[in-house]
Amino acid sequence: MPKTRPDGILDSMKLGIVLDNRVNKWSMQRFEPMKEEIDITVFVGERNRYDIGLMELKKQPLFHAEEILLGAREPIVAYKRFWTSYRRMDFYYFSLKKYLKNMDVVFSSDHMRSAYTLSSLKDKLGFKFVLAWWENIPFRCILDPKTHLMQKSVLDKVDLFLPYTETAKNAMLVEGIPEEKIEVVYPGIDLERFKPSNPPEAVLRKYNIPKGNFVVLYVGKLVSWKGVHNLVYAAKILRDWGIKDFVVAVAGQGAQKENMESIIQQSNLKEHFRFLDFVSYADMPDVFKMSDVLVLPSYPIMTWQEQFGMVLAEAMATGKPVISTLSGSIPEVIGNAGMLIPAGDFFALAKKIQELMENKPLREKLGSKGRERAETLFDAKKNSQKLAKIIKRL
Repeated sequence: MPKTRPDGILDSMKLGIVLDNRVNKWSMQRFEPMKEEIDITVFVGERNRYDIGLMELKKQPLFHAEEILLGAREPIVAYKRFWTSYRRMDFYYFSLKKYLKNMDVVFSSDHMRSAYTLSSLKDKLGFKFVLAWWENIPFRCILDPKTHLMQKSVLDKVDLFLPYTETAKNAMLVEGIPEEKIEVVYPGIDLERFKPSNPPEAVLRKYNIPKGNFVVLYVGKLVSWKGVHNLVYAAKILRDWGIKDFVVAVAGQGAQKENMESIIQQSNLKEHFRFLDFVSYADMPDVFKMSDVLVLPSYPIMTWQEQFGMVLAEAMATGKPVISTLSGSIPEVIGNAGMLIPAGDFFALAKKIQELMENKPLREKLGSKGRERAETLFDAKKNSQKLAKIIKRL
């Protein structure tokens, strides 16, 4: 718990955040508002995948060279932790052992190396261990022996689980995690950055989108389980129905881009598609604003179903209607503020897009309901307050 200094003033509670090499601005949005009342340090690995320039929290870099030097001081421990059943089980074990000594609470996420490392350090350093939880398929980790081994080491060490959705909580209950150790806290959106506004003409020009065209937006990885091919099929159907003035803007990268381009070429749809590739998080609000509808056509597979769909919440916050599928946590996120179709039903997707093209009042109604839902459930400031109370209670 927070320490009392000699002058009688209570020091701030110290919270450490360890998320492997996945530290990013969007996941920190619900922590940033609490930085005045809780002393927060985010630990950032040398190979972190994301730009953290916009992040407003204190950062502690972790370096491989320091990790090697610290491990050399404890060669037997280093040998045991390295020669495990699987390689790359730990995330900066010795560095975190050094930097987490005065932390009251440490936050991590499920199915990460950092959670495995923290479970080993918890008893040595005495912090409370909080684990966020995305997974919404019960016992999924059993299908991956390495993940299963890591999870078995972690679960009993966790003081509190924070699933991101009720769907994930229900999966945890099926696995036997005690309900009294679970509290749902939704991710947070910065509603000042993601808010309704007129389409920025400069962005439309940048991506060569003719003014007056209906813009269908997809944001995410270009992978098969996100259903990205359905964007092409739906576009072909719309064109076959005689609809011409529309553009599908695809923001993201992935292995399926080449396949999508092949189908687009075969279907003579090139004029209707714009591949934006990687878009920085700083630029994403304007990309949402230039769209008329966001489409997330995910479908479930045996080992994965949509765990939240942050782009849905961001689009709703921007006042845009959304179309998505009956996959995982998506219905919980959208509620009655968007359109849901069966996964893989590209005819239904085309029909819903056409309906929104032809019905501006419906677009405005769904956009307004989406913004209201974002303000109620996904406001970073509100969710930060809830999270801060939970952490203090620990």
